[in-house]
Amino acid sequence: MRITTGMMQDNYLKCLSRNMGKMVSLQYQMATGKRLNKMSDDPVDAMSVMQFRVKLYKSERYRESVERGLTWLQQTESSVMELNEIIKSAYETVIQITNDWLGDDDKKAAAELIGQLRDHVLTIGNAQSGTQYIFGGYNTKKAPFTVDSSGKLLYNGLDLMDAANPALIEESETNIEYEVGFNLRMNVSVNGVQLLGMGENNIYSVLDSLYNALKDGAPADELTAYAGKLQDAQSHVLSVLGDIGGRVNRLELIANRYDEDQLMYTDIKSKLEDVDQAEALMNFKMAEYVYNAALQVGSRIVQPSLVDFLK
Repeated sequence: MRITTGMMQDNYLKCLSRNMGKMVSLQYQMATGKRLNKMSDDPVDAMSVMQFRVKLYKSERYRESVERGLTWLQQTESSVMELNEIIKSAYETVIQITNDWLGDDDKKAAAELIGQLRDHVLTIGNAQSGTQYIFGGYNTKKAPFTVDSSGKLLYNGLDLMDAANPALIEESETNIEYEVGFNLRMNVSVNGVQLLGMGENNIYSVLDSLYNALKDGAPADELTAYAGKLQDAQSHVLSVLGDIGGRVNRLELIANRYDEDQLMYTDIKSKLEDVDQAEALMNFKMAEYVYNAALQVGSRIVQPSLVDFLK
């Protein structure tokens, strides 16, 4: 087979172009900091990187959902603890009155205190997280607790004392759930019925009844009954706090797991796609050396032709 000068030049230019392409590729890797800039760079590793990006994205979204749930529950917990302090103050007031045999004026002063505590229960029931009402169940846009003209406490428009009302029972079962993992949803709410109870012994009604009894100068033996009701109310509130604490602990464990997963996914993804700058620089210098050597070899391959002599 006859080897012509043109064939030698074509082959040389192809090799030179390939060496230059390798230099450009290495230079681009150093500039971007990525070993994989397109699928063709390494199809197998590139596919793995895509999978870890998806895992990382899902983990971040679930972690955000967990954080929102924690914020909601922690604000709920703070409000319930405040309610517990109200019940504690009311109980101490009743004990003091029944033990010290105070006069009517003292009872009226105590009634004013109980009235303020009762009104603050309404404030707690309408607590908000941002612009959303915490204890409204599915109703997060309007204040769930209101008092009608007769002094009855209404929850989402329903009489809280009417424990047999099917609509109120349904309200007591409403929960706000967040998706915190694959096929994993968690209740992050406490609705108003779960908070105060329903029927005549709901916390607001007990305080309202105690307020009226003190204002009317009720005898000590009648007031003593309220101490038991307030103890029951406090037991209920402490049970709610325990349930919230358990859910907070579980969400914190889930959050820690996602934090660890994100570190692991990020590390693996980095090892697959990020470039080792020192290694890339060494490879670039080697490619540059080969390219320069090819230029020198090329100057010998392309020998002077007859035309050069005719000049």
